Amino acid sequence: MHRALLLAAPLLLSPALAAAHPHIFVSTGVEVIFDDQGRATALRISWTYDEMFSLMMVQENGLDPDGDNHLTEAELASLNGADMEWDPEFPGDTYALLGDAPLALSRPRDWTMAYDGASLTSTHVRDFDAPVTVAEVPLVVQSYDPGYYTAYTIDAEPVVTGRDTCTAGIWEPDRSKADAMLDAALKEYDGTDVESGGFPAGAAYADEVRVTCAAPS
Repeated sequence: MHRALLLAAPLLLSPALAAAHPHIFVSTGVEVIFDDQGRATALRISWTYDEMFSLMMVQENGLDPDGDNHLTEAELASLNGADMEWDPEFPGDTYALLGDAPLALSRPRDWTMAYDGASLTSTHVRDFDAPVTVAEVPLVVQSYDPGYYTAYTIDAEPVVTGRDTCTAGIWEPDRSKADAMLDAALKEYDGTDVESGGFPAGAAYADEVRVTCAAPS
């Protein structure tokens, strides 16, 4: 769940089934950026918000008053970075691992915002704390909201930039296993600890990008 003024409404969660029901739908793209030594150094993430949420964002910010589904440069500039105003503890709904080992990611930088008349799309870059050597052990990028208020779907072809000996693919979750985890979690859920990740639905339903690379010759 984004921690931004534009997305303040989602913070008002009800401690019941609504907590496990997504209210915002985001199509996600992942680009893995490599340096000239063949090491992964950053991720560029794109978020395309669903049309209903995009319309709400435009209207609640007093933009497009003539309703022609076109934003001026100034109007678009006023939205740029609005979904990057994260609370310090917010992990950004993007998680990276090398195999099973978590990798730390920086705060977002170099963000953009675009509007196609129906949906808003933002992008941002997040750096690894240190360059990552990727070979047979996959670099895994997951996109999910631990509270499952926002549903992320990785549906754009993953991009690898700066290295041509890598393959990247999208892995979908095991839906039956995720449903079982969600059912078990809801039976025990007491309305607390959603934000700290105590409610596991988001991770269980997470799409993943997995990147492997040929060993250096």
